[in-house]
Amino acid sequence: MAKSAADDPIRNLATRRAIAATRGEKVSRTVARLVARSIADDGLDPGATLPSEQEMAKNFGVGRASVREGLRLLEAQGLVTVRQGLGGGPSVAEPTGAAFGDTMSMYLQANDIRFAEVVEAVIEMEGLTAALAAGKVAAGDVDPDLLRALGPEDHDDASNREFIEQSLGFHDSLRQMAGNYPIALMASALAHLYSDRALGFHASEWSEMERGAFDEQHAEIARAVLAGDVTSARNLAVAHMRESVTMVLGENPTITQDRVDWK
Repeated sequence: MAKSAADDPIRNLATRRAIAATRGEKVSRTVARLVARSIADDGLDPGATLPSEQEMAKNFGVGRASVREGLRLLEAQGLVTVRQGLGGGPSVAEPTGAAFGDTMSMYLQANDIRFAEVVEAVIEMEGLTAALAAGKVAAGDVDPDLLRALGPEDHDDASNREFIEQSLGFHDSLRQMAGNYPIALMASALAHLYSDRALGFHASEWSEMERGAFDEQHAEIARAVLAGDVTSARNLAVAHMRESVTMVLGENPTITQDRVDWK
């Protein structure tokens, strides 16, 4: 395992200097930045244990209150998890598009953004990720496991929830194939904001006709991506998302004018 900052006196000294050099910034925010940087520098995986509050306070040369507030900042952003009680403490969380989307919703609410803009962004981002995925295939730069994820879908015995999860999983595979983490994260965050709200307005069960339409459209997108056809992949993904929005919101078109609320 990579050596942590707690075991490295040179890094501890540099960290203390970084804290001391803080100007116009709360110490807790500086602590949060340094912890996040340490997670990246040490290559810590989700679930990895971080030093305790007491250890961090000693290493950083700050009070435990500042460490605690810094960890809360990171926890609110979905970067760490802090478990209370015996055997608890901070650990590395797994950043997700859903967590990023929840944070994004706060900014959208503050700017009085309507759901229609989220829908428009989702449509365009799904087209972009499909195009990027096709480009990666054309360049021969795709993990074979991701290619297999675009294989034929079988929803015959799937429950309504399973069908939705499988359909969302298809788009998640495209985002991973796109090979661009910032774009994939943004697309995933927007998809979360859309699906978290819109899918609740659909009928309780998806009909066989709707499932068949999704399967056929996913298959067309997959063929274009696997053929490395960037233009077709983008156009098919955009058309699919537009039809999906019509299908999901067809009976509730007025929700597009609702404000996006912070989750």
